[in-house]
Amino acid sequence: MRGAAYWPKEIKRADRSSPKMGALRRMDRLRSTLQHLDPVMANRAWREVGDALQRITDRYTQ
Repeated sequence: MRGAAYWPKEIKRADRSSPKMGALRRMDRLRSTLQHLDPVMANRAWREVGDALQRITDRYTQ
């Protein structure tokens, strides 16, 4: 698998396995995208992702 079809197929395959695996593959995709950005922008994006994940975790652990 190469090109534009790689990530959508990988994410669909992981989603069929489990929601956690799907989330991990989405994070892998984000990581691969952010490695090509300016480090300042990438760090900001990771902080925003971390904040969003923390809100989701807090919501579902109550």
